[in-house]
Order: sequence, then C-alpha cells, then structure tokens
Amino acid sequence: MRRGDSHHLGALLAALLGAPACYQGDTANADGSAGTTTAATATGDSTDATAPTTTAADSDGDEPAPPQAVPGPTLRRLTASEFTHSMQDLLGPVTLGDVEADSLQDGFFAVGAARVALSPAGVARYEQAIGDATAQAFADPARVAQILRCVPTQLTDVTCMRDALATFGRRAWRRPLTGVELERYLGIATTIGSETGDVVVGLRHAVWALLQAPHFLYRVELGEPSPDHGGRLEFTSYEMASRLAFTLWNTLPDEALLDAAEADQLSDGPGVTEQAARMLADPRARQGVHNFIAELYGLWALGEKVKDDTLFPQWTPTLKAVMRDELLARVEDVVFDQPADFFSLYDGQKVFVNNELARIYGLEEVQPDVFRAAQLPEGSPRRGLIGSALVLAMNSLPARTSATERGQFIAESLLCRTVPPPPPTVDTNLDDEDVEDPGPKTLREKLEPHREKPECSGCHNITDPLGLALEHFDTIGRWRDNDQGLTIDASGELDGEYFADGGELAVLLRQHPMVANCLARKLYTYAGGRLPLTRDTDTIAEIEGELTLAGNRFDRLLLALVTHDDFRFAHPAGTVVAEDDTEGDKP
Repeated sequence: MRRGDSHHLGALLAALLGAPACYQGDTANADGSAGTTTAATATGDSTDATAPTTTAADSDGDEPAPPQAVPGPTLRRLTASEFTHSMQDLLGPVTLGDVEADSLQDGFFAVGAARVALSPAGVARYEQAIGDATAQAFADPARVAQILRCVPTQLTDVTCMRDALATFGRRAWRRPLTGVELERYLGIATTIGSETGDVVVGLRHAVWALLQAPHFLYRVELGEPSPDHGGRLEFTSYEMASRLAFTLWNTLPDEALLDAAEADQLSDGPGVTEQAARMLADPRARQGVHNFIAELYGLWALGEKVKDDTLFPQWTPTLKAVMRDELLARVEDVVFDQPADFFSLYDGQKVFVNNELARIYGLEEVQPDVFRAAQLPEGSPRRGLIGSALVLAMNSLPARTSATERGQFIAESLLCRTVPPPPPTVDTNLDDEDVEDPGPKTLREKLEPHREKPECSGCHNITDPLGLALEHFDTIGRWRDNDQGLTIDASGELDGEYFADGGELAVLLRQHPMVANCLARKLYTYAGGRLPLTRDTDTIAEIEGELTLAGNRFDRLLLALVTHDDFRFAHPAGTVVAEDDTEGDKP
C-alpha cells in the first residue's frame, strides 16, 4: 500500500466492511438485505464422556434417553497452507509475508483452525501479507489480465469493473457476492481509482479488501436446516464446493466446481460423486494428500528440529528437505503413481533417495546425483514408515534418540492411542549421571525407573516398548550396532505379539486390526476440523469398510469420505444442534 493512502484505506475499510477480527457470521441475504448467522463455539474437544448418547432403548427396557445437544457449526479460519494455496491460485506466484500461523491442537492444524481466535496482531499480519501479495500481482499488467476477467481502462467502464469484481469475488469467497456486497467493493475500487487516477490501482485495493474479508479468511460452512432430514444442518451446494475443494485439494474450488454448485448439483450424492472423482484425477489432489500427511505425521515440525553439530555434522538443511521429500514420495507412489495398499507404507522397503539420504540408508551413491526410487536390501531391519529417516530423526533429541517420542508417534499417529502428558512435577531428564551407578547405560536401562514409577508408567508403558524397537537407529536415522559400546535390546511386544526389532514391529503394525480404523478416524478429523463424537463411530466404521473393500487404497478412502451422506451435514445423524445462547463466542 502507498504511504499516502494507508490511513484513508484503513478508515474506508472500517466504514464499509465493519467486519470484526473474529467473524460472527454477519451476512447479507440474496436480495442484499441484512441477515445474521451466529457461529457457536468449537466442537473439536468433544469426547465420549460428553458426546450425545444413542437413542436406542436400553436392554432393561428403559425409555431411550433424549439426544444431547451439541454445539452448532463453527467457522474455521483457513490454515496456513490453505491460505497460501488459495492466495496463489487467485493471484499467481506471490510471496506471502508473516501471517499468524494456526495454533496446533490435537495434532491437527485443521482442528486448531476451528478453535483459535484471531488476535489484532494477526489481523495486521494478514493485512500486510495480502497487501504485499496484491502489490506484487498487480505490478505486472499481464498478470492483472489473468487475475481479472475484465480489465477496464477508465473509471467510467463500470460494467467491466463490476464483472471483474464479481468473478474474482465468487472464486475468493466460494460463492457469488450479493448485490450489496458487490456495490461495496465497487465503491472501494471507484474511490481509490478516483484518488489515484488509476482504475487498476482502485481494483487492486478492492481485491485487497475482498481478501481481508472474513468470507475469504474463514471457511463459511454453516449449513441450513433441512426439513427432509429432521432439521439437521445440511450444507448448501456452495458450502459443499468449499468442503470438497479444501478436503481434496487444500485450496479453493475451481470454476467447474463452482458452476456445479450454481446448478445445485452438489446437494445430493450423485453430483458429489461426479465432482469428487474428477477432482481426485486432478494434479491438485496430490497437494491435498501432501497436506493431510504433513498434518498427520507432524512434518511442520521438521524445520525446528536441531541436532548436535559436533556429533551429527551430517544434519544439514538439504538433508532435512530430502527426508521430507522422500516421505511424501513414498505416499505419492502408493496413492497416485502405482495405486496400492496404503498400509504397504508401514512395512515396505521401497525408498526414495538422493546421495545424501542414500548415505543415511547405507545405499550406494550414483552419478549423476538424482532423487530416485531404491530398494533396501533383502532382510534389512529397516522397514516401512517407522524406519524412514524423517520419522526417526523428527522423533529424536539433539544428541540422542528418544524411545518415548518415537513410541508416541507410533501409538498416536498409527494406532490412535492416547498418550497422557507427564505430570508437571516429574523430571523427564534421563541424561543426568546416576551417582549410585555411574557409567554408560543403554536407553532401555535409563527408562526402566520411569516405567516403574506410578506417576510415569501410564505414559512410558505405552510408548517405550514401541520406541525401543527403533534403538538401532541413531538420532538422524542411521543404523548403529550398539549404544556407547553396549548391546542394544530392540525386542518387545505389541498387544501380546513379540517382535525382535523395528523391522518385525513394522510388519505387526501393517497387520494390526486398528490401523485402518485409525487412518479413517484421522482423515475424518482432518476433514471435519473437529474430534469425532460418539455418534460419528458408525460413519467412521462405514468409511473404514469402504477402505477395506477397496484393498486399502487411500484414494478410495478419500472418495468414500466425501461421498458419505454425513459429509453433507454439519453433524452426524441423530444429533440435536443447540441454539446459540452466548454472545461473543469466537471460532
């Protein structure tokens, strides 16, 4: 923004838009008259103890309990990746500034986006980032012609200006602008254009304002009461277009999807199935899967991982980058390139390396040095996802391994088991020297006292037997024969099944009866932006069943999720949505 007009624009936006930082759902009706929909509190923290009860009669003949009310749907702020992809889809390749990142709760940015209020500082960051991005995009006339369907040459060309803003606004807001809304942003373009003498500058400011509006920054997917479904909140076709796009592509709907919404083709199963099949065949589906995997396995934290420079000089920014690329390449391989059983990732020995990562895996280097598929040697103890350099390195400490972190990854990400946090008074440092028994100890020996303490055992008895299976891999994922010259015992049990090392554990994980349900549950959480309720159990089981029938293909799991009847409703069948009786609740 130019220094000379920053104060004026701020006042203009405040007067014309009047949108609070935490969007409360103020909208306009189709005819331009005012209307209000209030978003209730987030639903992401529901648990079995507080979730709605079933309506089936008890076995002793008691009357069925009335269904418990659940909070209404919430407005989910675009996650960092959704925001970035959406901005680049609308404006082309732009560099974004420092936007306030979503807080990570329950392991998912998607859940955090429905819970975390936007601070005043966050509003300022969005304004600056969007301002910088629009300035970059509108500096190039050729780019402007791609962004706007019609580029006027003078302020009197109101028809062209209106068409440009209506088309851009429909894509950005995932629905058509009302008459009142369109005139509001046309007024911004006209006012700024008149002051600067440049109609394109005026349009740039109108676009800037459109992208600061809550209708862009939040996923406005609230639903409308459906008389045909007992008053359940059913998403409109435009809201379904938004849900499909952000779930499958991690970005905005394209024109074809919005056209389908305009024709109300997304209000039933066949229309959704047709569009979902088209979208899964689109290259943007890879982007969507990448984001789910990044959230599921916590790849966002890789950049923050540090290692002891003296002990591990191999830990470089390029090694971290290729570790991430490799895990995503493994996923792409089984989901898109050679569609296969997703759980082959759990015990497979196909990897993707360049020479830097090949050295970590003990594989031969090649020339030229290219990123390539490779096969681990037959009988290698390194298998599957838990043997990947990324998972091993991300779940380790700077100077040593962490059986607790590695075990927690397996328990929570692959088996959906809850690992309680350590009590605040417990000393979690294992590296202090034992004055009674000095000298080197294996990690298993160091952890033994923690598994015996009542206040620690609840966590360590879940995580340690799994994490200790990976002790033959050091903190950056390289194989090691011993730990400080001491023999490593990598054996353990998973639900009564013995394993000798991490390779055997990987095989047990692939065969475990909970992995399919866990994957379906994680995807359901990701798509819904909330933790499942008790009443979601049947839906998740049905989606899991479709996964099993499809040979565990992940693309079929995605299709089963977005085409399931419950995906078209704000809440699972049988719930009663509570009326909002609060004021000022924030998404």
